[in-house]
Amino acid sequence: MPSNLDKTSVTAICQHAQALVGRTMAQAVPGLELKVNKRNKGDLGSIVERYYFEHDPPDVSEPDFDEAGLELKVTGVIAKRDGNIRAKERLVLTMINYEAIVDETWETSKFLKKCRLMLILFYEFDKSKDNLSRRFVLAPVLHRLAKPTTLLEEDSLRVREAFEIEIPIEDLNTIRHDWEKIQAKVRQGLAHELSEGDTTFLGACRKGSGGLIEPLRYQPFSNHGAKARAFSFKPAYVNRLINRLGRHSALVTGESLAQAAVSPSGQTFEESVLEGFSDYLGLTLEDIAKNLGYHRPSKGYKGFHREVARRILLGGAIGISELELEDVEMKSIRVNKDWKPNEAMSFPNFKYLEIVKERWEDSKFCEKLERRFLFVVFRTDEQDVERLAKVFYWNMSYRDRQEARRVWLQTKKCVAKDARYLPTSRESYVAHVRPKARNSRDTELTPQGLRLVKKCFWLNREYIASILKDA
Repeated sequence: MPSNLDKTSVTAICQHAQALVGRTMAQAVPGLELKVNKRNKGDLGSIVERYYFEHDPPDVSEPDFDEAGLELKVTGVIAKRDGNIRAKERLVLTMINYEAIVDETWETSKFLKKCRLMLILFYEFDKSKDNLSRRFVLAPVLHRLAKPTTLLEEDSLRVREAFEIEIPIEDLNTIRHDWEKIQAKVRQGLAHELSEGDTTFLGACRKGSGGLIEPLRYQPFSNHGAKARAFSFKPAYVNRLINRLGRHSALVTGESLAQAAVSPSGQTFEESVLEGFSDYLGLTLEDIAKNLGYHRPSKGYKGFHREVARRILLGGAIGISELELEDVEMKSIRVNKDWKPNEAMSFPNFKYLEIVKERWEDSKFCEKLERRFLFVVFRTDEQDVERLAKVFYWNMSYRDRQEARRVWLQTKKCVAKDARYLPTSRESYVAHVRPKARNSRDTELTPQGLRLVKKCFWLNREYIASILKDA
């Protein structure tokens, strides 16, 4: 046990954290099972700090190890079947204080004060195991958002050599820009409209109890109460850290993780993606496929447009996996000469028996609509020839997310009463529900005991058309 651990030394804290790798908390702290509830759903990070480091953190606005200027974070990772390691979820950093942030600068912000220097520990998530039986994996990451302020220079150099992963300046600038975007929305009295789709790496994630009874927080410059939100690193950014760790640590082998998507020229990821499509804008679908050495497998192959878009990305050394690392979902859209989509846009199926028990905030539909999308638009021109017409990023506005929420709540109510009658496209300008199944035998059980064909939420054709018109 670290009875003599120097908690003013970043090096000492990092070295002690390193000793946890490959072990569980039960193995690292004998007798811990008698001190905590193994099935405790609370924060594993709190257990690590209290029992492994024998440390009680200060006020929540200060770094956990205040004298060392070091914040401790613990987050889960999942090992995929293909050998890749991915973040289990976003990494929550600290609550957003709507009243304070409006008067701050980046340099004086409570966020930077608390998270300037962070030690991030990774454990392997296994839902069959309790908190004390989850093994810590990978090497600890020392993440620095800004130059040191309280560290002795000698200590800082030793830490950098042993633990610190160099974060590209482009990433740090993006995080700062994300913080400024969130601040700007709060200054405009729009804290209630914050969405994780607004930003790239640093998100404003929901942090309240959810549901209709969640108490709202006061925000300046608005009469609207806002739900509690916290700053967080999106899973995309945590994956970038894991990626870099894989190239710098013997604890992760090979180059199984996608390469960091920052171009040598200093372009942002978005700029790199859009530039990759720029050479193909205006070309016919068939010419693009020919240039890429790809041929339609069959005349009725439904995935042809998406596959062409994917191969354009690969031509720019960017694949779908890299988009997913950036928490971006690509959608290929086909429109006629009047820019009207050929069909509505579908989302994953929901289960009748599950939606009646869900909250909007926890639903897959809500999660999807808070994301950012890359729209790749193919338009049929006056000569009936399909061409690549537009490529752009998009995320749904607060007003439209509220309408989608209304449709979801109405669907939940209808499923509970009679799942045969669900909201149609005539009932909302944004979304509706209709079948999405392989065939008539592809069904799900309803609360009424009936088996009905599988269904999902769709964004209306007219709504997609309005997005394309404004892009």
